[in-house]
Amino acid sequence: MNNKKIFYGSATLLSLLLLVGCAADEDAASSGSSEAISSEVLDSSSEQDESMMEDSEENEMEEDESIEATNGYGAVGALADNDLTMEEMFTYAIQDEHLAHGEYAYTLETFGDQVPFNNIVSSEAQHIDEMTILFEKYGLPVPADESADHLQRPADIKEALENCATGEVDNIAMYNKFLEQELPDDVRATFTALRNASEGHLQSFQKSLEKY
Repeated sequence: MNNKKIFYGSATLLSLLLLVGCAADEDAASSGSSEAISSEVLDSSSEQDESMMEDSEENEMEEDESIEATNGYGAVGALADNDLTMEEMFTYAIQDEHLAHGEYAYTLETFGDQVPFNNIVSSEAQHIDEMTILFEKYGLPVPADESADHLQRPADIKEALENCATGEVDNIAMYNKFLEQELPDDVRATFTALRNASEGHLQSFQKSLEKY
């Protein structure tokens, strides 16, 4: 009888030990699975964060390039530049004349024959020719016309008049800034003539705006 009790007791103890071992294995497996899932979630989150950061950096670079392109072109670029060389003045000037000509031509193509654009557009072409003469005289390369990348495209004639009036104000301010520099007589004469022409254009745009 005592031997049976000992046998049954040993069997019971062995069963308990087996149960405890299985439970420990299950816990370990469950823990490993949880760790693997947690690792996958963290990796996925990290990849998403990196992707979002890359997209944000790309957008910021595009915005910076857009701002730089706008601020460095024509009269706006000249007014922000406080260390002007003569070549830079020539470049800003012809850029701004290209820009004005492009905006006037766009207005005429979009809205038909409109005063004063139909008269002023030919004047801007002449201004480009006058600046080209200076480039060639001083042995400087004439910049390509990149004004199409900087055009304002108005929704109607009133907006076109407002945009072009603002452009002439900037153009006048640009030439006034250039005329404060030490310049050869022929360059000074050309800048002065172009500034005076822009003053006349500004008056024409302002007079047309009085109708609205």
